Amino acid sequence: MGQAGRHTEPRGIPHAGGDVMSAADVWRRWLGGRGRSLGAGVLILASLAVGRVITDRLPDAESVIEKPIERRGVIGTPIALRIGDVTVTEVTGATSWASVSEGKRTQGVWLAASIDLLPSRRESGLSYAAVRDSSGHVWELGRGESTCKAPIAGVPMHCQVLIELPRRPISNAELVLRWTNFDDRFDDQAVLPLTLDQATIDTWAGTEGPIKVPLATLGDS
Repeated sequence: MGQAGRHTEPRGIPHAGGDVMSAADVWRRWLGGRGRSLGAGVLILASLAVGRVITDRLPDAESVIEKPIERRGVIGTPIALRIGDVTVTEVTGATSWASVSEGKRTQGVWLAASIDLLPSRRESGLSYAAVRDSSGHVWELGRGESTCKAPIAGVPMHCQVLIELPRRPISNAELVLRWTNFDDRFDDQAVLPLTLDQATIDTWAGTEGPIKVPLATLGDS
């Protein structure tokens, strides 16, 4: 049969409805569908990434629950703790201190806090004392001393804690007092603001002392 009698089918791919799609149309539709799928995939991955960032930035739930409760107060005012009422009556400083059995000097300064403790239970001394700042630095008892131990429930105790500090100002300083220095989970602690500016540190650094550290006393006095 000659060329004139040959019937040529249009090139393309048939689809529902009997129409014929060109190859370009097929690719456009395929890419369009794949693009939507890829877009959805990108959104899912982005959501997962954001969720991971948020999770990483959130504090651990267990550490938040176990973190000690902070009871805030000021010098001269009682702070009610689980172990009893704690009142810091005075804060002084010098470069040395002396008790009935020992004495110590420092190249920095010693902070001495006088404390009235009204214990509500036998296990209610103050074994933990520290100074901290807003940058996360913490100065604990270390070479210092706490005479606020072995109280009698219901009997007032008058005692002291001594903490060694560097010879420089400490911004936003706070005094932290707690019953135990081993396990602070689910416990509470007293927190008091301190003024440890340049003038205070210079005064303490110029005071050789020694700070007198007597034995703790019991009863009203």
